[in-house]
Amino acid sequence: MPVTPYSGSFGREELKHLLRRTMFGATNADIAYFSGQSLTQVVNALLTTSLPSSTPLKNYWALNGGVRDPNAMDPAVAFGQTWVNTPNVVAAVDANVGRMYSYISWTIGRMVHQDRTIHEKMRLFWYNHLAVQVNVVFNGLLWWHYDQLLRSYSLGNFRQMMYDISVSPCMLEYLNGDQNMATAPDENYARELMELYTLGETSGYTEQDVQAAARVLTGWSFRETNGGTPIMPETVFTAANHTTANKQFSAFFNNATIQGQSGANAGQTELNALLDMIFAKEECSLFICRQLYRFFVHGEISAQAEAELIVPLAELFRANLGAPDQMRIVMQALLTSAHFFNADNRACMMMSPADLIIGMVRKLKFTFPSESTQLEARYRMFLDIYYICVNCDQNLFDPPNVAGWPAYHQAPAFDAIWVDSASYAARNFAVQGLIGQGFNTGTDFYQAASRNVSIDPNYVAITQEFTNPSDPDNVVDGCADLLYAIPISQGIKDTLKTQRLLLGQQSDIYWTEPYDLYVSNPGTTDPTAQMIPNLINFLLLDMAKAAETQQF
Repeated sequence: MPVTPYSGSFGREELKHLLRRTMFGATNADIAYFSGQSLTQVVNALLTTSLPSSTPLKNYWALNGGVRDPNAMDPAVAFGQTWVNTPNVVAAVDANVGRMYSYISWTIGRMVHQDRTIHEKMRLFWYNHLAVQVNVVFNGLLWWHYDQLLRSYSLGNFRQMMYDISVSPCMLEYLNGDQNMATAPDENYARELMELYTLGETSGYTEQDVQAAARVLTGWSFRETNGGTPIMPETVFTAANHTTANKQFSAFFNNATIQGQSGANAGQTELNALLDMIFAKEECSLFICRQLYRFFVHGEISAQAEAELIVPLAELFRANLGAPDQMRIVMQALLTSAHFFNADNRACMMMSPADLIIGMVRKLKFTFPSESTQLEARYRMFLDIYYICVNCDQNLFDPPNVAGWPAYHQAPAFDAIWVDSASYAARNFAVQGLIGQGFNTGTDFYQAASRNVSIDPNYVAITQEFTNPSDPDNVVDGCADLLYAIPISQGIKDTLKTQRLLLGQQSDIYWTEPYDLYVSNPGTTDPTAQMIPNLINFLLLDMAKAAETQQF
């Protein structure tokens, strides 16, 4: 049966729900951009993605005789230029340290300055689903290649994605695929391929299937040197390390046998046969659609959700098994479904730290330093955002284990796992810091222009996106709309207005006159008008303490 499409009204609240789930934060600018468009138009735009045109740049250096020197670290790459096309060279100062942090900063920057599409959210979905831990793979080029795979296939064909992931140098290193040889088969990747990536732990595959799949996957490795000369990482298949015997699978796979192959194409032939066998199972489509549901809709999958959305989505997945845009077709159906817009699925999830922190950064309208003149400061601030997420219990490049973050798979709590007594305090502290303090760099930089750079939220620009911000009621309403997915009472709004915007007075004129004066002349010497940015700051600080800030 087909997915039941949404046929209700598509107004501001429905748009906000859609954008919150598909982007990191729904800013006023995002909402204004899509306002007036139909659901189909908005979803089509969100699903029209492309690879970023930018790449990570060298922003790192090492001390050379006590002097900051970019050439003392990764000398083959000039400061401010990209390293993604330059082989790794192991030297006294390992370039991977700089490259990894450069990659992390660049990725956070992409999330902050995302296009109005689902691309960054899909990349995080796939990274959680196909997790790699930076403490195991600490190699900038391997991570960059892996990142490009996740981005390239974010809305593409899942089977082809799994082929490329299976032989990617990053995954080969992470799950010991490069150590999987005929003389000593390693079951690590074969197990996760079935348990975590395609079928699910209780789908019915057996230990025999894991062992047989491990033998199918023997012989793959990668190299970063050729005759001692550094090269770009490349996948290698060594026929001599491949098990050429037939591989027998269990009754779960209808007792199928993958015929043993030899020669240069043996690995490719058998891997394709393995993936064809896995993807022929209905369990594969159901498993992937449940993963999508838990990430984009709700952690708990009820019997109603299974019947209304998961089963028809899985049918669509199978019907488009060979389509190059298979996942786009599936996501189109999910995001335009009646179930997605069901009232029970709105404001029902706790934000991940990435959703909370990066969403808040985007809403606060920070103007980050220029890449061309203050690269170090820009990358340092993006790295600060990364560490804020780490402090809130989501290391965006080092999930707890190969299964990804528990909030997306661990029953019965699911997304509630993000918030406990310790993490809530950290999350609240982080949000308060973003609103009240912004970012600053310090002095330890190669670029003089990147030293002691500070940026704050653009408080007045935030209110300028509200309807008639000269009216204090509209300012409170606008901030509530910006911060909360759940409505708050008029009584609370009235108290916030009086205490924060009117300074305890009763007449709205105590806000309107100084606000209009400040907007017309930010350099005004009028003491009350000079307070306007601070009053907005205090209002946001007060409102952001509420638990409603944490839900979406």
